[in-house]
Amino acid sequence: MRGRIALRLAVTVGLCGPPASAFAQMNFQGIDLKGSDKNPPPKKASAPAAKPATAPTAMPGLDLSPNPPANLPPPIVLPGFAEPGKTLPRPRVDAVAKLFKNGHYPEAARAGYEVMRETGDADQSAEAEYLLAKSLYRMKMYHSALRHFSKVLARGTDKRFFRPSLEWLFFISRKTVDEDIVLDDVARYSTVAFPPRYQSEFRYLLARYYLIRAEALIGAGQVADGRAALKQARQLVEMVPRSTAYFAKARFLAGTAAYQDATAGLQAGQVSSPTALAEAVSAFQEVVRVTNPRDPDAFHDWHTRELAFMNLARIHFEARQNRAAIHYYGKVDRGGDAWLEALYEMAWAEYRIGDYERALGNMITLNSPFFQDEYFPESLTVKAIIYYENCRYTEARATLDDFEAIYGPVHDELDRLTGREQPPEAFYQLLEDIQIKQKAKRSTALLDRILKLALSDNDLKRLNGSIQETEAEMDAVADNPESFRYSEVAKQLLDELKGERRAAKARAGLIARAKLEQERDDLKDLLGKGLRIKFETQEKEKQFLESKIAGQASPETLRRYRYSVATSDQDQYWPYEGEYWRDELGTYQYTLTKGCR
Repeated sequence: MRGRIALRLAVTVGLCGPPASAFAQMNFQGIDLKGSDKNPPPKKASAPAAKPATAPTAMPGLDLSPNPPANLPPPIVLPGFAEPGKTLPRPRVDAVAKLFKNGHYPEAARAGYEVMRETGDADQSAEAEYLLAKSLYRMKMYHSALRHFSKVLARGTDKRFFRPSLEWLFFISRKTVDEDIVLDDVARYSTVAFPPRYQSEFRYLLARYYLIRAEALIGAGQVADGRAALKQARQLVEMVPRSTAYFAKARFLAGTAAYQDATAGLQAGQVSSPTALAEAVSAFQEVVRVTNPRDPDAFHDWHTRELAFMNLARIHFEARQNRAAIHYYGKVDRGGDAWLEALYEMAWAEYRIGDYERALGNMITLNSPFFQDEYFPESLTVKAIIYYENCRYTEARATLDDFEAIYGPVHDELDRLTGREQPPEAFYQLLEDIQIKQKAKRSTALLDRILKLALSDNDLKRLNGSIQETEAEMDAVADNPESFRYSEVAKQLLDELKGERRAAKARAGLIARAKLEQERDDLKDLLGKGLRIKFETQEKEKQFLESKIAGQASPETLRRYRYSVATSDQDQYWPYEGEYWRDELGTYQYTLTKGCR
């Protein structure tokens, strides 16, 4: 409205001007429109006379000549009116900033979107979109905020709001389930000089980007390109100083990159030399040192510490240094995210060195009612093998029967799900339906196991969390005031979130299908091995009975083992009678009183 009033005033003055009788009443913003007292208007002639065409009489402050001078004074800007070259008045942008400052984030987002769409000025549009993105962040709509910060960044590195928008990427990475969603933008502007307070975080995130890229390249067979990406990742993490909170994470990435570099291009079953793995071991050990809880100056990053212990254990297990592997598996926090996996993998190392009692004790924990929804099918195979090698054929056969009863239906269901052609979204929809049934307490043990094995893939787990965040943002739109809920910005945000969710579901579906197919094939292999073990068990039982009937001594006759129930001062021996106590989980030892070992 103000722009139209200003235009109409300019047209009126330029065409005819006010009557002479009004001159004495008008004095507008320092422009004198009265004329000169010394030169009053000429008197009317008695008869009109023709006059030659001349330029209009100039008045002070207003040049009406056909060729005005080039050095005009700057135009006068009236309060509340549009600035020259702007399509919207400046107070509109200031009003958005004021709404944000006062904490009215939905109103600021709506107003910022309107200014961004209506203004024709690039600077005003960038400022309005920057305020829109910040408002969405404050509304905890992080995915939507990231999209608009990315658009501000794309306007150019020399723009006013580029650097602050770059800083907001770090804030978003700390709030979302998957910090990798900001990696593309971080990599795109990696040549920009970041503020010192964000240098370590920037280098850590960029190293993650190159690490993920290297893994994809090596997986695709492009080992040389993958190693080049690993080199960039390792250079970046070496630039993270020890005094920052990202040092432990950076050292973990350094160890991961060194391990990938040492194992890149190896065939299945091949193991790198201890020398090649030494750098990875050193980096993971450094993570353990700088996160030591007994050190008051340590970084309290228990998750990274736990992952470092797991990787140290796996490297030593691959090198067949089983006792060192058992040591590191035992360092994983009891009850932590990786604890059950550590118990399962530790059982393999204990089996290798013949510590069957502790290996079977770990199986008791894994197969307890507390963890009946967990997915460790191979644990029953380990248990059956240990019984078989100790000539406990009855227990071995019973364990294999349990394995077939529990995981046979899982294999059949996986075979059914993956045996028909479906779009990728359908495989993720399957997992989503299982999660819905779990929340409604309508899921079955079979469905829970399928979901558990699918989400054991870390990439799928992060992507699943990101999809749930996107859906939560879509629901959050309805929780805002009506002025925002039914606005144009809300409509666009919902459309963009739906598109993001659709693309994420397609990616998640591809990962889910690959994971389910892999697990189907692994279960088929395990079921086949179980049948072979069962056949061998029955054959041994037959030989044992035949030798017993013939009165011959069998070389595999059961004999009593020597064992002791002595414990350390910190432990107490308590006989197991089929009951489970949560505080005893992870401490069980199965005493083999007899066998043929």
